[in-house]
Amino acid sequence: MKTSPQCAPCLLNRVLYEAELSTKDPELRFKAVQGGLEFLKENFYPGADAIGISTGIHRKAYTILGDKDPYRELKALSNKLAMEAVPFVRQQMAEAKPEERFRLAVLATIIGNTFDFGVQGHDVETGDFMAFYERMVEQGLDIDHTAEIRKLATNSDVLYLVDNCGEIYFDELLIEELKALGAKITLVVRGEYILTDVTMEDVVRMGLDKKVDRVLTTGSNAVGVSLEEAPAELLKALQTSSLIISKGMANYESLGDCGFKNMAYLLRAKCETVAAAIGARKGYNVAKLVQ
Repeated sequence: MKTSPQCAPCLLNRVLYEAELSTKDPELRFKAVQGGLEFLKENFYPGADAIGISTGIHRKAYTILGDKDPYRELKALSNKLAMEAVPFVRQQMAEAKPEERFRLAVLATIIGNTFDFGVQGHDVETGDFMAFYERMVEQGLDIDHTAEIRKLATNSDVLYLVDNCGEIYFDELLIEELKALGAKITLVVRGEYILTDVTMEDVVRMGLDKKVDRVLTTGSNAVGVSLEEAPAELLKALQTSSLIISKGMANYESLGDCGFKNMAYLLRAKCETVAAAIGARKGYNVAKLVQ
């Protein structure tokens, strides 16, 4: 996906946000934002790759701050809120018929996709998350291809690209539904810390690695998936999997134009640029299959 003019202020706002998470030193915060401005001046132009720009500016900010994981506390908070909600979601799913249960699991993962801190114009609900969850269930899926996704997942090889902490606990519910359909699942996590994204240590800590057939990494801390930095195993899986489930905006931004077949994009459209690209409106819950 290519950059739009709106990307520049959003990225700078996020650099400031993570600088404020990382340090109370106003001078260091200023240097981080200054570094972001310098990076954009050199690399931001019409047609530039959105994920390349996003990855580069965050890597520069992390280097200036001397902090490899400024979101650590927010990741822990996201996990806590999600774990508290999971029993309620399981009960809701237990009372549903199989196809509806699958749809509820997909919707839960998309509600979990709201755990995305620092996105300009998007607020994360950390006060009464359960009330927020119920409102989102009532909203439902604005784009709903869950029946087609479920059919394609049955007895197939599924590549599952995860996104944020917190969200991963809802992903576990969908993974259980996929396994019940006979799917073999390859889970893909980030290779290193970036934003609030899930890494190998997160899935090992929660035991999710035991519920899937294998776990791969993206090979780096690139935002989304960088095909240039991805390991050969992941590149092969992208080409050969029967179904690719892509969680979140960054995975969509990095893979949406790459021509992979049978891509199921599950996300909350949190910005106008991504929403327009995927054919939704900002604030939509999207479960879109592209074949």
